[in-house]
Amino acid sequence: MAMKTIGRGVAVVALACAVALPAAAANIKARFGNTMLGTRPDGTVLKLYYNKDHSFSGEIKVPGREGTFVTKGVWRLDGKNLCVTPEGPDGQKGAESCTLLKGDKVGDTWKTTVQGTDGKPVEQTVKIVKGR
Repeated sequence: MAMKTIGRGVAVVALACAVALPAAAANIKARFGNTMLGTRPDGTVLKLYYNKDHSFSGEIKVPGREGTFVTKGVWRLDGKNLCVTPEGPDGQKGAESCTLLKGDKVGDTWKTTVQGTDGKPVEQTVKIVKGR
């Protein structure tokens, strides 16, 4: 499968979508060594991998588009918020996006409304999946 680097603008949208998480008894540690899996009704699948060193990487598969897009960036906690800053293919940092954190353990699943790649709201299911 071909791998492509996703453009900075799309990366910001995709990452914000994948991590738009409402508040609860959340724990960032549940993400380390595991996969944040986001799925959308149109078949788009986002896989994000958070690391203890405050970096993340990910893969995005959009139906009807050849290959898988890759993305990366850095994350930080700000109180109960998870903030992510994507890095574009040229190394430039995108805009930071902060959302309330949810997910305390592997298997936790929730729905969230996010902005799709077309700019319209879309409901996304997010789940913490064991392993990478």
